[in-house]
Amino acid sequence: MATANYDLNLQGKWKFHLGEIDRNSDLTPGVVQEYCKAGNAMSAWKLREVAWEEVTVPHDWVTALPVSPAADYAAGYKERGTGWYEKRFVLPADTIESAKLVFEGVSGHSTVYVNGVLAARNFSSYNRFFCEIGDYLVPGGENAIVIYVDARHRELWSYEGAGIYRPAHIEFREATHFDRERCFVRGVQTVDGWKVLADLAVKKQSQSDLELWACLKDVQGNVLAEKRTVPGERLTLTPGVVRLWSPEDPALYSFECELRCRDVCIDKVQYPAGFRRIEWKEGQGMYLNGEPCLVKGICCHQDHAGIGVAVPTEVMEYRIRRLKEAGVNAYRCAHHAPAESLLEICDRLGMLVMVENRNFNLAPDTLAQLDAMVCLARNHPCVFLYSLFNEEKLQAEERGVRIAARMKERILALDDTRAVTGGQNLGLLAPHNTSDVLDVVGMNYGLANYESSHNRQPHKLILGTENCPTFATRGVHISDKEKQVFDCYGEEWPSIFSESMEETMVTMYARSYVAGCFVFSGFDHRGESNPYEWPSVLSHWGIHDYCGFAKDTAHLLAAWYKKELCVHLMPHWNCRPGEQVRVCAFTNADTVELFVNGVSFGKKDVDKRRAEWNVPFTPGKIRVVAERGGMVVTDEVVTAGEPAQLQLSDETPRNGKVRIINIAVTDKAGTVVPQFGGTARFQVENARILGVGNGDPNGHQADVADSVPLFNGRGQVIVGGENGKLTVLCEGLASSKILW
Repeated sequence: MATANYDLNLQGKWKFHLGEIDRNSDLTPGVVQEYCKAGNAMSAWKLREVAWEEVTVPHDWVTALPVSPAADYAAGYKERGTGWYEKRFVLPADTIESAKLVFEGVSGHSTVYVNGVLAARNFSSYNRFFCEIGDYLVPGGENAIVIYVDARHRELWSYEGAGIYRPAHIEFREATHFDRERCFVRGVQTVDGWKVLADLAVKKQSQSDLELWACLKDVQGNVLAEKRTVPGERLTLTPGVVRLWSPEDPALYSFECELRCRDVCIDKVQYPAGFRRIEWKEGQGMYLNGEPCLVKGICCHQDHAGIGVAVPTEVMEYRIRRLKEAGVNAYRCAHHAPAESLLEICDRLGMLVMVENRNFNLAPDTLAQLDAMVCLARNHPCVFLYSLFNEEKLQAEERGVRIAARMKERILALDDTRAVTGGQNLGLLAPHNTSDVLDVVGMNYGLANYESSHNRQPHKLILGTENCPTFATRGVHISDKEKQVFDCYGEEWPSIFSESMEETMVTMYARSYVAGCFVFSGFDHRGESNPYEWPSVLSHWGIHDYCGFAKDTAHLLAAWYKKELCVHLMPHWNCRPGEQVRVCAFTNADTVELFVNGVSFGKKDVDKRRAEWNVPFTPGKIRVVAERGGMVVTDEVVTAGEPAQLQLSDETPRNGKVRIINIAVTDKAGTVVPQFGGTARFQVENARILGVGNGDPNGHQADVADSVPLFNGRGQVIVGGENGKLTVLCEGLASSKILW
């Protein structure tokens, strides 16, 4: 009989029940005795009497729940609760020597049963966890995985979703196989040039006739280096001349290795390989591949409009591309370990990543979570920094220093190739604080403490780990705090704990000992509308809204981050007759000239990436001409006419199976009508709607629906299905269709 050797994908259809399941209360003594034993753990539960619904994993059950002012503020006024999942599947009659059940992430405290055996428990929403289940499975028969998720507990102070929200699979292997969690592959520069170093862990390597056959390939599949060796030895490949990985040129290679027994392959692994060198130079900043590299970063939560935290890879890529358009080169996972698919995208597209530990303590569960984060991250060239914590209360105490030191030691035992920091927001000048043990002094806000902190530890660089959250509502140019909407001029921020974007950037660029910063945040996220509450259900400080539509503040950040000449003109030009309008150009040019309907309103010098005019509104066109060193760029805004048509834009990455369809209402000329608020309705064929959104921070529409109210002329629908058709309708406008 053959031995099972394949991966079984557990994404797709599962049964789901929201809430608790009844237990039998009238169990006879014999039945009680049975269900306390392996294989009968589920016999006490009335699973067969449950009203299950069919869902698709990855799955965030919170998206199907309504918002309520009585619900959890931090979660965006949605409750989480508890839920059950069941997956039944038939296995081939192959011999099972090893079967590892892997969950990339389950939001909530989870308990996993396999064929009635308690197989695993996990108490964090963000770590990859796994368990060996080969001895519980039935070859050639039906098998069942049941998971209970208790999401009533909180790890984060914003939206966390609930359920099996990241991919899951089973790895079937022979008894001797690669231990994927412990394999470590990286590019290293030596005196003899660049090399690939690989520590490849093998489980149950009892045979004496095992070999490793490894090679390094370029993107065309050409073999650059290859080697044979035996397990237990560090494997080294010397590829010769290589392209170096950077955000501007994310050159990737592929490391492939087969585990062979008597020349027969019994297992194989593949990892991305990138060659890049990070240096943190005292008083000079961070260097990448020998060149100064300012960290132009952004903090991001992982949830997205309509789909919550169950974010498909296509949507992740859409978001990373949006950030790169704004000049961002570094991504902070705020505030937890990322999905592996996010790291794969950042490897490929060129985005540095700071991965972050969520729980700050030395409990065995927490240390296991830390291990899982490092083992996941260390094989990705995009990862350049580990963060131990975010704003922990113990950061200025001796016990906090000890915890940080032991957690850092734990990281370095697994990966000593990257620096360690933490997001500190107080106690930085205390006699003993966590910055004493960090490689890079991470500071959330607190610009006034930069100089004193540097004087205290001049040999260390400072990195702004969280900075300048700027309130803005897409399409708004007049703030109304009673309605909880904010203009997009980049001057609304929570002054209690923060500074403006301009203050932050001036400070960062003026000090060579500051390695860069991470702006908060890349996208609005559900919950944490601080200091505002209901009706706001989203944060207000993303440079993009919840759908990924750029606010004007994204262009302000781009003017600070980008090297290439850029200019962005705001606001929209559909204002009130006679209104004096504050016209603003965000740019990294030296001078900007404004024209209104062809008439110049003067050329101005750019100050802190902006130039402004007060202009009486007259319909037509406003235009700016920005100049720097003889180079010129322009931007213009046109008054939109009456709503005339629906414009659909398919933002799906190449070869994507999940479609991201952006909707805009335009006039006959194609100009977006900036204050349109009608409702878009959807009809799908050979597809299903995964979620809808519009970016309205005060919107209470359903996340999963066949319609969405448009907000300031825009909306979004995310659709699953490889070959389908979407029709969008809106009252008074011709319908629009898109096929794929």
